[in-house]
Amino acid sequence: MKAIVWDMDGTLVDSEPLWGIATYEMSEKMGARITEDVRAQTVGGTTENTVRLCAAFNDLTLTPEEEADWAQWMFDRVGELLSKELEFRPNIPELLAEANQRNIPMALATNTTRSLTALALNTINEDHFHFTVCADEVDAGKPAPDLYLTAAKALGVDPGDCLVLEDSTAGMQAGLAAGCRVLGVPTEDDVAIPDGVPTISELAGQNTLAGMSIADLEDMFARIEPLAPKAGGIGASSA
Repeated sequence: MKAIVWDMDGTLVDSEPLWGIATYEMSEKMGARITEDVRAQTVGGTTENTVRLCAAFNDLTLTPEEEADWAQWMFDRVGELLSKELEFRPNIPELLAEANQRNIPMALATNTTRSLTALALNTINEDHFHFTVCADEVDAGKPAPDLYLTAAKALGVDPGDCLVLEDSTAGMQAGLAAGCRVLGVPTEDDVAIPDGVPTISELAGQNTLAGMSIADLEDMFARIEPLAPKAGGIGASSA
């Protein structure tokens, strides 16, 4: 393990519930509150995908301009929520500090836009990372491999030498498509785990990173079967 690439929402910080609040509110503004199953499909995806799912649930056909307006509404609402309170997932500050003490390169790769990521980084502290990259800075967000390929390149590390930590199906697919070794750290029981991704519960017998050290992550990395990156490279979806 030569580098660690972290997802943000749901992995580093407990921000997915905030996205859930905004998503439910937006769907209600469109006409009707989405079901839990539809909400689950939005986790880890792009804001544009969330807008389309909510619109489809309400039998709405949106123009590109209307999609952009709803996406902006989401950004504004999530920004309000992020600025009020944001909590780390268990043991994250300790792992970030230890990795820095050991000079292990780290990057942040998130499907969240740069403007909202900047708000979250006020809590996380951007100084932990050698590089950060957001969905609006690459051609395609997760589940395409762009974010993870970009992060690995910026760190100067082969994707296969990177440990990716992800809580969402789309994020795990993105890491796999980039050829990284992916550790699933889902926060919900109903998250679909792609083939080739072991979960923390399978490798460590627990559901969070609580009490773990970088040595534990290195041990799990060594137990993950390496994969070759899928054809297509940056811009190619893994779905």
